[in-house]
Amino acid sequence: MARKSRSGKVSLRLMALLVSVIPSPCIVIAAAGAQEMMSVSVVVAREGLLTDQISIVGTLVPREEVEVHPLVSGQPITRILAETGQYVEEGQALAMLDTTDAQMLLDKNAVGTLRAEAAVAVARSRVDVALVAEAESRRRLERSRALQPKGAVSLQLLDEHQNAHARAVAELALERQSLALAEAEADLVIHERREIELRIQRGTLIAPTAGVILDRRARLGALASDAGDALFSIAENGLVEVVAQVVETDFVRLRDGMHAEINLPGRSDPATGTLRMKAAQMDPVTRSGEVRIRLDENDRVTPGIFARGHIKIAERRGILLPGTAVRSRSGEDMVYVVANGVVDVRPVMVGLRRDGLVEITGGLSAGEMVALKAGGFLKDREKVHPVIAGTDAAPKDELAVSPPTDDARGRMRE
Repeated sequence: MARKSRSGKVSLRLMALLVSVIPSPCIVIAAAGAQEMMSVSVVVAREGLLTDQISIVGTLVPREEVEVHPLVSGQPITRILAETGQYVEEGQALAMLDTTDAQMLLDKNAVGTLRAEAAVAVARSRVDVALVAEAESRRRLERSRALQPKGAVSLQLLDEHQNAHARAVAELALERQSLALAEAEADLVIHERREIELRIQRGTLIAPTAGVILDRRARLGALASDAGDALFSIAENGLVEVVAQVVETDFVRLRDGMHAEINLPGRSDPATGTLRMKAAQMDPVTRSGEVRIRLDENDRVTPGIFARGHIKIAERRGILLPGTAVRSRSGEDMVYVVANGVVDVRPVMVGLRRDGLVEITGGLSAGEMVALKAGGFLKDREKVHPVIAGTDAAPKDELAVSPPTDDARGRMRE
């Protein structure tokens, strides 16, 4: 009996100890509720300015490249007066060709000009003499015709005066033809002189337009040829623009005059420009089209360098969310709205995407709180403790966005 009594006391002590360790049912439930109320980072859906734009990658090229060819062939280059990168004015001398042969022809032509002028002078004097003779013979004939009816002049003398006048008229016509021939020869000599002077003038290669010299192929001593390569290449007026290839889906959205911003090497600020022209047809192989963007400023830009930028299509205001707040599943986009500590899984309509941000076009209002990271760990109607995320995670008030590519959509849904 003593043993049973002692063992009974031990059992009572163990039970008392266990009761003191186990918490009350109310405390257990409260602890479990605290564990279920998980903290969730949320962001506030904010309305901001959205810029619909198309990204481009291209190269700087001169708007118009003017090639300078020599207008005379077979003459060596004696002087070079301009270099690559130099800005030249219209009509400025670029190079000089040897014109020694042309100068000799010009001197010879000067002698021919004197001879032609002398021949014209002689022919004119003969015409003057013939005119006097014709006039005198005409007066004699008229006098004879007046006196012959009175018998003062015989018919024989009248015939002689008529023949003399006819000869004078013929001689006058002949001298006039000789004068015309002499004047034609003089004009030919003058024309030859002009050709020689033009040849000498063309011996100086001049810039047909103002601009920057892009390339100089002229070499001292080389023979100029109007059928060969250009001796100089000039960017007309120094104007440079961006040439880029744009894929078909973006190309059809572009219009002349759209604003563009271009990032250039060596410049901290982007260069601004305007879409000047787009190709009249697409490349059937690459399914892309060429666009040309005129830069507002051409200082410190070099043709041939790489350029990256975007063309602004349109601007509008819309609701923005971080891309992590949108979940895509089975072709449907959804967000996890947190209101009064309760999760509401809500389908939404998605617009533009870029730089980790998404435009929400339907299903969500500005000011609503959304879970920063949408995932399967959250369930509809689940109670959570919302914590406002930092400013880095919050959407910006202004955003330039572009339509997502097919690859980007696939990655986001995965």
